[in-house]
Amino acid sequence: MGHSEIKSGDAQLAQLNEIVMIEKNAHFSPWSIKSFDEAIKAKNIFKVFLENKKIFGYYVAIIAIDQCEILNITIAKEKQGIGRGNLLLKNLISLCSEKNISNIFLEVRASNVNAIKLYEKNGFNEVGIRHNYYQKENGKEDGLLMGYTFD
Repeated sequence: MGHSEIKSGDAQLAQLNEIVMIEKNAHFSPWSIKSFDEAIKAKNIFKVFLENKKIFGYYVAIIAIDQCEILNITIAKEKQGIGRGNLLLKNLISLCSEKNISNIFLEVRASNVNAIKLYEKNGFNEVGIRHNYYQKENGKEDGLLMGYTFD
């Protein structure tokens, strides 16, 4: 399927229910509707990606001076594994490049091997570990800090 049917834009308050449904289906400890609402009101970078007018993914990031931190990047479960995460990540990297950002940072669950592979494929490297950072069913797990540096 070509990317011609895919559109992106800034998240709107009217899309939050759809976004929260994707979030709940994709994450063990999902963001609340309040968190997404606050991201819009704070004017964070909050992009949604649609295919045939249906949201399949989104990201939320903040920029401080020349640094970007990815707070949330999610692909709907049924659209995972077909290159959609790569599309979102490349979009954000391009946006940061246009804004002369020096580095992009993120945290990812140590158990999220597919996401880690995606980040590494796109030039991210592990820069640290946050021990017992994420909640899981039977305790906690580490969060990997990853960074991307523009040349």
